[in-house]
Amino acid sequence: GGGVHGLSTAYYLTKLGVKDIAVLDRGYLGGGASARTTAIIRSNYLTVEGIPFFDQSVKLYEGLAKELNFNMLFNQMGRLDLGHTDAALYALRMRTEFNRILGVDSKMVGPQEIKQLVPSMSLREGLSYPILGALYHPPCGVIRHDAVVWGFGRGADRGGAELHPFTEVTAIDRANGRVTGVQTTRGFVGAEIVLNATAGWSSEVARLAGVDLPITTHPLQAMVTEPLKPFLDKTISSANLHAYVYQTDRGEVVIGGGVDPYPSYSMRSALLPMEQLAGHTLEMFPCLSKVKVLRQWAGLCDMTPDYAPIMGPVDGLDGFIVSCGWGSWGFKAAPAAGKNIASLIATGETPDLIRPFRLSRFHEGKLVNERAAAPAAAIH
Repeated sequence: GGGVHGLSTAYYLTKLGVKDIAVLDRGYLGGGASARTTAIIRSNYLTVEGIPFFDQSVKLYEGLAKELNFNMLFNQMGRLDLGHTDAALYALRMRTEFNRILGVDSKMVGPQEIKQLVPSMSLREGLSYPILGALYHPPCGVIRHDAVVWGFGRGADRGGAELHPFTEVTAIDRANGRVTGVQTTRGFVGAEIVLNATAGWSSEVARLAGVDLPITTHPLQAMVTEPLKPFLDKTISSANLHAYVYQTDRGEVVIGGGVDPYPSYSMRSALLPMEQLAGHTLEMFPCLSKVKVLRQWAGLCDMTPDYAPIMGPVDGLDGFIVSCGWGSWGFKAAPAAGKNIASLIATGETPDLIRPFRLSRFHEGKLVNERAAAPAAAIH
């Protein structure tokens, strides 16, 4: 995969002295899920496994522009996760405390402070789903997805990796319980290690190696409005209203929500999700009622049963490594995933940070060990 995960892994491998690397993609570099992300970067998760991992990723993103000498346009604008019910507030308080215990900057704020932070947002007083409080996460930001892709790509190329766009893998060769290389539309590539970092297509690619991943692929749709004068300098998310919103530096309002409820490989946008996202957004920002939608798109998300990624080697097939099952959180995870997978490949040892995410936690598609799962709501 030649998206942000494949390219970041290649880059960090070159930093560890590994040079014999080929990054293969059937399209252009960064043209898959990396081109369709809304590029929100954050670490205010719930689990003891997820929080440190995404915290490392945020810290890597903070220094990425300097390290790669490439302007990422990373704007750490902060984020509000809204609570509209007592149950939602309880869950947000629990997340906040988990964040603080593990060193992540998060705090609870009430309606008055929310209004000060986002004057343009309706608190919905006297209406259904009033805003009762929020988890405020100052490190959250948004970044230019194409800059991240090309920064990692250029860094990997300068470090000695070979980048091969428009090179589709058609088979993964195996012998005596290990991979020996891949067949492509441009010929055979011998390899002792093959990394599957292909996002929504990861289960299909894994089948080329005889591996059945417990992953289903779901579309995720988003849209942006016409450019507006600046009115919003925070990322806003509401799990109850199933929508998140932020304004770009170009003035467009980015609007997204959860994955479509059905598995599909279709990347066609649809009217119903647009209507739902628009309606939920207007419940928070009625001031946008006359604004036009500029464009809408869909990407593919690789969803696991426990909503947590699969990272590491595959038992019974030496040399085959996966970094997938990222769902709707893949882009924000890319630097940490790439760095840790690169360490695994270079040293043969699984870093502690990704050990809980190994495929061995599943048996016949079901969880076989006790581990905390990521929140079930696939909201950014």
